[in-house]
Amino acid sequence: MKKYLESLSELKRMLILSIAIALVVILIMLAPMFAANQPGWLIGAAIGSVIEIINVFLLYKGSEYAMKSLKAGWFLIMYFLRMTLYLAGFVLTAFLGFGFLYGGMQIEPIPAFNYSIWGVLIAYTPAQIVVIISMLLRKKSPLTIAETNEENKGE
Repeated sequence: MKKYLESLSELKRMLILSIAIALVVILIMLAPMFAANQPGWLIGAAIGSVIEIINVFLLYKGSEYAMKSLKAGWFLIMYFLRMTLYLAGFVLTAFLGFGFLYGGMQIEPIPAFNYSIWGVLIAYTPAQIVVIISMLLRKKSPLTIAETNEENKGE
């Protein structure tokens, strides 16, 4: 298994790690659902986990496009897309959990989405910590995170 993981690209390894973290977070969020009948935690964790996996992918692809084209603009576009997705997760769960006004008509909150905004926050946090720690250990910046180490393998 270790050889298989080492043969994968850094992006694929980080995606597998992000999926594993997402599954652990979702399993942990089952406790509030069954113990306190609060499905919002689980719903928020599921939404946040999907967004977090997409954001890890965009981090690596943004870096890859920036390095190939030698234009930092691609990295910035992907960065703003990632931040927009983070914000969309919070806004979606806030609207559905607290309700909102639309054209003078009040949309009632969905009871299942109570506390879902906290589930989203909990789902975002662990994967971000893992990405930051992996970049620190490899001494990489976010812009060059997708660089391959093909040159260093021969040394």
